Amino acid sequence: MLSNQILNVFIYFAIGFLIPVLSRFLMKFYPCSLHSYIGDILKYYFNNKKHKMPYNKLLKNNKYNYLKKQYFYNKCIWGIIYTCLSITLTYLIKNHINESYPLILLHIFMFLLLFSANIDNRYRIIPDILTLPMLLIGILISIYCEKYNIRNTLIITPFNSIISSISAYILCFTISLMFYFKSPYSFGGGDVKLLVSIASFTGFENLGKILVISFPLMFIYCKSKKINFAPLAPFIVIAFFIWFFSSFFYS
Repeated sequence: MLSNQILNVFIYFAIGFLIPVLSRFLMKFYPCSLHSYIGDILKYYFNNKKHKMPYNKLLKNNKYNYLKKQYFYNKCIWGIIYTCLSITLTYLIKNHINESYPLILLHIFMFLLLFSANIDNRYRIIPDILTLPMLLIGILISIYCEKYNIRNTLIITPFNSIISSISAYILCFTISLMFYFKSPYSFGGGDVKLLVSIASFTGFENLGKILVISFPLMFIYCKSKKINFAPLAPFIVIAFFIWFFSSFFYS
């Protein structure tokens, strides 16, 4: 039993550790249509093979070594975050909802959420390759729970999941248009699709709570850093987990 728990912790840490790695890899070949993705990978590989700096020279480069250390620490932090969230979510689901709950789908959903936050924070973009699977997973979780009669205040019906996604798109698209005239890139299409994907899991009413939490968080952060704009996805993801854990507390 203990060995299984240690193995799970190692797997969770490894998955979180990969988030910054995959972010860098994905953005090298964005946009990610299949033919351009494969072509760009091959082109990148052969170009780098020709012009890559010798490894012994890289080792003597102080800036390279500093960035390498920072990048390693960043990966470790993401590994710790993902591990802590995974263990907590697994415990709460098994003890407060149902052991038959599709935990693997929830883990994938959470991974894509954190991935979206990381990539938006670094590159100011959220690819469809992350948000569209999240939308599908949110609907699949609701279908699975309906089929196996798994009930909880956090679980919505498939009909509610689909309607919430459509309603969220209309609301977020309207908000995006309102922001566009004052600050065109502060609330873009990636944020809209991320919120629509979250709505497929939470329902429309709970999405409103997440928005109410995320915007003040971003406002406080911008004021503290004395900046006018910050990527919204990290604050949406933080707000999602605040909502998720507080829902368990209140229920």
